[in-house]
Amino acid sequence: MIELPDRSTLYCASDLHLSTHTPRTMQAFEHWLAGIATENAVIWLLGDVFEVWYGDDYSDDCTMRFEKAVRSAVAAGAQVSFLHGNRDFLLGEDFAERCGMTLQPDPEFLNIAGRVVMLTHGDALCTDDTAYQAFRRQSRDIDWQERLLGQPLAHRMALAKTIRQESKEHKANSALSIQDVNLQAVQAAFGGRWPDGDYIGPCQVMIHGHTHRCAVHRAEQQANTGTQTGQLTDGLRIVLPDWNFDTPDPGQSKGGFLNIQPNGSYTLTVFN
Repeated sequence: MIELPDRSTLYCASDLHLSTHTPRTMQAFEHWLAGIATENAVIWLLGDVFEVWYGDDYSDDCTMRFEKAVRSAVAAGAQVSFLHGNRDFLLGEDFAERCGMTLQPDPEFLNIAGRVVMLTHGDALCTDDTAYQAFRRQSRDIDWQERLLGQPLAHRMALAKTIRQESKEHKANSALSIQDVNLQAVQAAFGGRWPDGDYIGPCQVMIHGHTHRCAVHRAEQQANTGTQTGQLTDGLRIVLPDWNFDTPDPGQSKGGFLNIQPNGSYTLTVFN
C-alpha cells in the first residue's frame, strides 16, 4: 500500500482518449498538467489516457507532446503514475521511462487519512459485459501481449483498427446497463474480492473511470454529479469524468479531475 505523503495533493484523471485527432483535448491536458505540477503533486492517470496504443515503438505528435508534458511535470517535482486502461494496455516500461512516470498495477491502494483508497481503471468491474471481459482477460495476458508486440507495427495498427470497429459495433448493440459497473462486483471489491476471484484486501473508498458516467456515489445515497467537494467516508465511490474538448456533446462536461488532500478532503472538478 502506498502512503500519501504529508503536504502532498493527490490528483486523478482518466479517459482523455488522446490522439492526433484531439488537439483541443491535448492542449487542455498540457495546460492542466502544467498548472498542478509542483513538488507536492502526486498525479495518477487511471487509464484510457490514449485512444489507442500500438506499442512503445510507435510515435506521433500526440505521444511526443504527452511525453514532453509529463517530463516537464516530473522536472517540476511532481510524481506521475500511469495505470492501464482498455485502450492503452500495451503502453510499456520503455515509454514510461522516457516520460519519467511509473506504471502501476490495477488495482492499486493508497492510505489517505486512515482509509484505504482503491485506484482502478474500472473496466474489470463491468462484469455484465461478458464479451468484453473475455477480451480483457486475453489482452492482459503477458504472453499474448508479447506475441502481439512481436508483430510488425503495420500489423498491430491494422489489428487495432479492426478491434476498435468491433468495439464500436458491440457497444452500439449492447444495453446501456452492461456498459456500467456491476454493483455486486463493486461491493465485492470493497470487501476485498476482485472480479477474477483473487483476494486483494478490502478498501473504504474507490476511485475509477472507464464508464464515462462521472458521479460521486455515497453508501445508501443517490449519486451526485458535477463539481463538488467532500470528505472521504466509508463506501464512497468516485467516478472520474472523460475528457472531450474537441467534439463535446451539448450539455455534457468536457472533462475534469479529482484532487484529495492528506486530511481526506476532496474536490471533484468538472470542466463545463
